[in-house]
Amino acid sequence: MIFRSKLGLLLGAACLSLSLPVDAVAAENGPPLRISQAELEDRIYASWLGQLVGNIYGLPHENIHIEEPGPDAFPYGYDFLEIAYYHSHFGATHMTGVMDAFGGAFSDDDTDIEYIYLRLMEEAGAEPTYAQIRDAWMAHIDNWVWIANRQALALMRQGYYPPQTGETELNPEYFQIDPQLINEIWAITAPGMIDYAREKSLWAAKISADGTGTEPTIAYGAMFAAAFHESDVEKLVDIGQAALPADSQFARTIAFVKDLKRRYPNDWKAARKEVARAYYDETAHKSIWDANLNGACAILALLYGEGDFRRSLDLASAMGFDADNQAATVAGLLALAGGTKSIPEDLLYPIKGWSLPFNDRYLNRSRRDMPSASIRDLAQRTARIAEKLIVEQGGHIEKDNGETYYVVNPSARFTPPFELAPMPPRTLLLGTDTSIALYAGGPETRLWSAAGLPDGLELTSSGQIVGKPSSSGLFDTEISVTAGGKTLSEKIQFIVKGPNLAPDAAELLGPLENSALEPLRDGKTYGGASVESPRASTSVESFGYRWAQPVDIGSMLVTTGKMGENGGWFASLSAEYLDANGDWIAVPGVRMVTEPVLQNDKHLRPHYASYLIEFPEIRTTGVRIKGLNGGEGQERYISLSELAVFR
Repeated sequence: MIFRSKLGLLLGAACLSLSLPVDAVAAENGPPLRISQAELEDRIYASWLGQLVGNIYGLPHENIHIEEPGPDAFPYGYDFLEIAYYHSHFGATHMTGVMDAFGGAFSDDDTDIEYIYLRLMEEAGAEPTYAQIRDAWMAHIDNWVWIANRQALALMRQGYYPPQTGETELNPEYFQIDPQLINEIWAITAPGMIDYAREKSLWAAKISADGTGTEPTIAYGAMFAAAFHESDVEKLVDIGQAALPADSQFARTIAFVKDLKRRYPNDWKAARKEVARAYYDETAHKSIWDANLNGACAILALLYGEGDFRRSLDLASAMGFDADNQAATVAGLLALAGGTKSIPEDLLYPIKGWSLPFNDRYLNRSRRDMPSASIRDLAQRTARIAEKLIVEQGGHIEKDNGETYYVVNPSARFTPPFELAPMPPRTLLLGTDTSIALYAGGPETRLWSAAGLPDGLELTSSGQIVGKPSSSGLFDTEISVTAGGKTLSEKIQFIVKGPNLAPDAAELLGPLENSALEPLRDGKTYGGASVESPRASTSVESFGYRWAQPVDIGSMLVTTGKMGENGGWFASLSAEYLDANGDWIAVPGVRMVTEPVLQNDKHLRPHYASYLIEFPEIRTTGVRIKGLNGGEGQERYISLSELAVFR
């Protein structure tokens, strides 16, 4: 059955649709949609298989084809490239060897977080809260996450909740690909509900992304929901573009890629060169994991693949950059649109003797306390969630000649659960501009109130704490929000410190020249210059200040810098002061807020994290922090962006 949506909402209009009456939206989206139980189950099974095919097929190409695309030597097959370092991870250097060793398909970040979300929806319902998602991440994710997802996890372990974990102000990786590859399940469980899927995909993307970093997730969410009733690739791409505001970055990127297909109808390499120039070479951050760049590569693969599963899969791999992720997205989408019959058999049975696709085995190697599973069972469980959501969102189940059919309401909309996100204690600086966004979800009409805010701050009607703290101290603040007759409250502790004594110090102390240490007192924390100790094996490093005359000190605010892949964090942290004899002495009575996580584990290290070290006031001419450098091998070091000192 073909789904003809009039999403004449190119999100200028799509945004407009948010304020349209329900019946007006229904008129836009057309009559209810009908799909048989057998068809629904086959499409969902196909989507799981397709994502597994794409992920495993694309893995050898991950981060390999950067300056140039992969060779036009299609079909690649699973074993086109041999990756030597895979042996330490998988015990084999070709993907068929890995699958043979594992006895089936295996988990990776393209599917394993969705596996967590599936179990969460079974336990908490099809619309879990951010708090429940945070609990699931904390329970099951401790490795095998990168860039934006890793920062989100580290922030969760610091006491933050989504969507704070994806906010630009806290997650410097907010623009990366991460949400695109872990959120297809929200659309797969919302068949034909395009608006619902795009809104829920945005909500889910904000766990680890913000702004432009969420846009490809929204577009692909709309495309996955539409693929239950639309198989034409060009129309699916149009639907993805229509799910975004017309002036958004990724909507403009899709338009650009469509134009490239018209200009170079038979030359995908020329189109890829233009995409790489526009979205990689000429960008400020030049990241191979950029969401917009990789999202564009997947659109290229879809358009040049023209609906052919194998060619689209090869193109997605050859486009390069974070190739396994776009291969999984493309293969999952095409499999969903075409059903299990659309997936070439040799990709499902790569090992002799397997009688079911991937031996019907999903081996969990990456998520704590999650069992390995039957792929057919995963698909059936996903279908039951989809069935439940269809009914909850205004659809129904009917029988026709002994067959079960689902009638889907295409006008369904997603309203985020009403919840007030908690927050760890926040240290603010006296007289410094402050802006903190609170999150509540639920209906858009909300009434906010606050009791006990620091002097100089106020809570706006949109849930923003703004102003400049005008007095120092400890402030236990209660935030309340009311919507739909229900009130939620949370307590937040604000610690206001100032003035900063560091700029008056006569000497900076550390493992570098004084000029290289100056950023530690320039007042720039998030996004500021990082001061990094030299790379080395395990060693104790110290940073601090010395004053010409004694000063009274009662606290220090440590803000880490940008973390590296293999180092940059503290593996221990303590404070010392100079006594009257000029000896460095441990500061007594230390309390740290928030208490840092000090295991030498790169998955627990947020960029630009702040730790307040408080202690009974001492009079001294010098203070310093010291700690073990964190990291691996000879690449251990400490990265700091700011070290402030207060009375």
